Amino acid sequence: MKKLLLIFSGLLVSFSCLAQFSISGDIFVRPEFRHGYRRMPFADEKPAGLVNQRTRLVLDFKKDNITTKVSFQDTRIWGQQEQRTQVPSFDLHEAWVQIAFTDSFLIRAGRQELRYENQRFFAINDWNVAGQKHDALLLKYLGKKGEFHLGAAFNQDQNRLFGTDFGLSNYKTLQYLWYQTRLGSRSRISFMGVADGYQSLYNPEILYVRGTWNTFLELRPGRFVLSFNPAYQHGKNRQGLEINAGYFMGSASVKLNEKIITTLGVEWFTGNDGLNDNHKDNAFDALYGAGHSLLGCMDYFTQIPAHAKGAGLINPYFKTQFQISPKIRGDANIHFFSLQNNYLDQGQVINKFLGTEVDLIVNYHFNEITQILAGYSVMFGTESMAVIRGGSKDEFAHWGMIMLRIRPKFL
Repeated sequence: MKKLLLIFSGLLVSFSCLAQFSISGDIFVRPEFRHGYRRMPFADEKPAGLVNQRTRLVLDFKKDNITTKVSFQDTRIWGQQEQRTQVPSFDLHEAWVQIAFTDSFLIRAGRQELRYENQRFFAINDWNVAGQKHDALLLKYLGKKGEFHLGAAFNQDQNRLFGTDFGLSNYKTLQYLWYQTRLGSRSRISFMGVADGYQSLYNPEILYVRGTWNTFLELRPGRFVLSFNPAYQHGKNRQGLEINAGYFMGSASVKLNEKIITTLGVEWFTGNDGLNDNHKDNAFDALYGAGHSLLGCMDYFTQIPAHAKGAGLINPYFKTQFQISPKIRGDANIHFFSLQNNYLDQGQVINKFLGTEVDLIVNYHFNEITQILAGYSVMFGTESMAVIRGGSKDEFAHWGMIMLRIRPKFL
């Protein structure tokens, strides 16, 4: 057995010398305290405690103009399985191959993560133990003045002989284009268009396509970083209703000194008016973007528009980042959540203000492969929050966690 291991190790070393080959890992263990996570508690509900764990094994390979990546993962809650039983749980997170036809033109095919800008519309959702990935084809053009991406996907849930009936809730088709260029040395702008198609709930022959157009502008004058992200959505939703929805993000960050950065911003998602049915869907959908990193650590609004009951959401926020030491960073964030439009509960329009969330985070980089993250959050919800997300406003809603994350390099 030892000889076989030595031979196998020798082959790996030889292989890695002939090509750029590496094996790495990504492991995190995250204990959590929950008494108000995702929704406010009721009076008779006790706090929850659990430990989430994700383990990834990543294989990267590059030779000449060929690059591949294969990533396996296991996700679990400690104790969810009987100790003496074996339940298969290994999942394929990423598996793609990329061919560089020239230095400027590349094509990538397979299961892959898609991430753009601040991850509002396409995110890897790394906080979620399962993450997020897409089975897609991606063409890239890397020019001197800009970068252009063209992506496409077509999904099926079975190995069919006839027809293309798709039974999952994911998109059936996806096409998108993205272009980014620099505006001088300290500014950039990007444009994105997305067309995602969903099969009709009642007729597999009908495909409803939604279009989303957005622009992301980042300016860096002096100590400031100014970001703007308007978007417009049209087409048809999954029920075949015409869409007319919008989104806006604006933020301003300033570096007060070498250790403190503050940010003031707002996100605005349009919603449906409960007092006026115009026979259109005015609720903007955040597509495949992030929730945890943008809309608060307590994850009350990770799925927009569903988590706002279709009434839209306004999220003014104030964030402060403290560089306590070269290895320790602290963050203090506050969010003020409100509905964008009218929502009826028992025939009455509720107050649009939903509540205030406060997030405190400490990030300690122990060394180049080890990170310790601790966080504590409180939600001061209103009666309207209880209507929209559930629970009781009279109960103290809070949540805390500590996460150990290690990214070892095995080869």
